[in-house]
This record gives sequence, C-alpha cells and structure tokens, in this order.
Amino acid sequence: MDNRELFHATMHRENGGQILHMEQGFNIPYDRWLSEGLPASVLNSDNVELTAGENLYDHFNVAGYLYCTFNQFCIPAFETRVLEETGDRRTYVNENGVTLTVRTDYVPGSTRGSPPHEVDFCIATPADYEENRYRLTGSAAKRCDGLWLERNAESFRTQRDHPVTLWVHGPFAFLREVVGVENAMVLPYTEPQMIRRMLDDHLATSMEAAEPVIRECRPDLCFVWEDCCGSSGPFIAPAMFASLMAPWYRRWKEYLLSLGVPWIMLDTDGDPRGLVRYWYEAGVDCMQPWEVNAVDMLRYAEENPRFVMMGGIYKHMFEPADPAQVGRFRTADVHKAIDDELERVVKPMRARGGYIAALDHWAFWNVTCDGYRHYSNALTERYGKGNSVTRLSPASPSPR
Repeated sequence: MDNRELFHATMHRENGGQILHMEQGFNIPYDRWLSEGLPASVLNSDNVELTAGENLYDHFNVAGYLYCTFNQFCIPAFETRVLEETGDRRTYVNENGVTLTVRTDYVPGSTRGSPPHEVDFCIATPADYEENRYRLTGSAAKRCDGLWLERNAESFRTQRDHPVTLWVHGPFAFLREVVGVENAMVLPYTEPQMIRRMLDDHLATSMEAAEPVIRECRPDLCFVWEDCCGSSGPFIAPAMFASLMAPWYRRWKEYLLSLGVPWIMLDTDGDPRGLVRYWYEAGVDCMQPWEVNAVDMLRYAEENPRFVMMGGIYKHMFEPADPAQVGRFRTADVHKAIDDELERVVKPMRARGGYIAALDHWAFWNVTCDGYRHYSNALTERYGKGNSVTRLSPASPSPR
C-alpha cells in the first residue's frame, strides 16, 4: 500500500500489522541538524510541501498532512495596523479585528517567547457581530483561491505520499480567532444566541467555500483544528459542548460525507478527557496528539477500543535529562529512552489496531537529527512501519 492507502486502511482497521508513521510538523533547528549530518540537499519543511527536491518528510520516510484550505474569516478583513511599539513589545490590530500585544525579541527554541496577549476585540457583543457579520458570511468566490486550485489541485490528487487534508477551524477555534480565548469561554453563557448565530454562519460559509476545494483536491480527510484544552482540562463544559458545538460537528460530518470526504481528524492539545467521548459521538473519527504530560492515551485506548488514535509518543523522549543540556546527551541514553517509549506506546497500540504512530506534538527544537533518525528507523525495524515514499523513487527508502 502507498501512504494514502495505508491511511484509509488504518481508519478502516484493515491495515493488518502495518503502521503508518505521520507527523504534524517539524519545528526543528535546521542548521544544527545540518551540522549533525543531515544532507544539505534535504530541504527544510515545517509542513508538507510538494517541493522539487527531497524534504524532511521524504528523507525520513514520514507521511504528513498535505493541506488544502479556504478563508473562513473576515472578508473584507479589518485594517491591520501597528498601534504601539515600545522596547520588545508591539501592539497591533490583526485582520480579524483583534488587538494583540506580542514580544518582538522572540528567538525560536528559546524560553523567551510567549503566545500573543489579547487586548481588545472589534467583535465582542451581539451588536458588534451584527455590524460586522458581512465580513464572516458570503463572499464564497473570494474565500477559495481559484488560481491556487488551478496550479495545485492535480498534483494534490495524484501524489500518493501524504493524505490530502482539508483544513478547517472547529467551532471553538473559530470563535477564539474572532472574539479571543476568554470570550470564547464566557460568551456561550452570557450571549448564547450570538454564539449560535456565529457558529451557524461559520458552518454555512465554510460549506459554501469548501465545496470547490473538495471537488478539485479530493481530500482524504478533514483536519479540524480545535485547540480548546489546557493542561487541566477543556475550556468548554461537556454540557455546553453538547448544546452548542456537537451540532456543528454532526452537520459538518454529514456535509463532508456527501462530498466523499470520509474522515475527520480532531487536533487539540492538553487534556481533552472531558470531551473525548462527545467528539467521537459527534462524528470525529480520530484524535491527536494525546500529549503525554496531560492525558494517558493508553488508558483511553483500552477503555474505548473502537476509537482511532494518532500520537501519544512522548516528544521529550529525545532529551532523557535536563533539557538545558540539549546537544550534550549521550547517544546511548537517547536511543534507550526512544526504545523504551516506543515499547511502551507503539507495541500495545499496534496490537490493538486503529493507531497512527506520531509524536505527541510537532518534532521540536530539542530533537537531534540522530535521535529522530533512530526513532524513525525503530518504527520500521521493530514495529511494522509501512510507509513508502513514491514521489522521488519507486522504492520505499528507509531513513539513512
């Protein structure tokens, strides 16, 4: 099977002993990996791109999401403008009318960065929404980039290495982008009719805008980005989810099936325990990434054998000591930590079935090139990794 076939076989629980290895992305120190032996010909690639040369996904024989998208937000956009810049802080208004303050001295891989701080919102009350509703509804022709489809849809359809993936913001993720995280938590209680209207509009607008993308790209699945959980649990009470958001998922799933898209992949970080059952019952087919520091995926897998799952491999296995010592770990210690973690997670999940091997988040800054190579090779040599890179070679290369 090629990777797309293996993805569908896994979702159908018909993959036998073969495991599909996927990653959501590579947030890695590319220059350092080059110094550690990554060939200079391997192109850096945070997300999957159908590049002319070999990229990280090709090199390590890893599948990823090949995203096709449409605009779910403000058309026309709000005017983006910088309001103030002082020292290492910048305050600005983004295209969704949200005022944010960010640090300007962030260095990837450092501990100095932090998420943007939400300051103010152009849409925060029912009156605000009615005034700006025209920005978030209609304009279907402008939400789908016809030129992009003309240039890319055929290559998306015909490639076999990566599941073609329609990206959509789920109901909470949509709200947080427009009204902010705190308001997305509070407004369902204080202004439920406003939130129902916003989510109904989001659903209808998304259905109209996504249809040409689906027909041209023929996605294997829909990736619903729904970051709505922290380390201590979801930002949405189960009863509120069942009332306001489960209907969105059910209608979206019916729509996808009507256009031949069979699967929904739900992405949320943190501890999703309060909502897991609700998501699967509302139409979600697989969840990721099951962050080890927040939730025990293996327990959920045992209690819910029908749930398909992706992830749950501890990303910090690559640093079996103080993270401040990155680059100084003994290779033998790193390899043992990786081997122990794969034995803990992948061995029982492979036996159970319905599992896609992946880290519990992106491959991140403290991962070494050697460590990632050992991890990828171990999946092939000991756990039935069935990936095959077809784009560059008719053979199925293993990581070198």
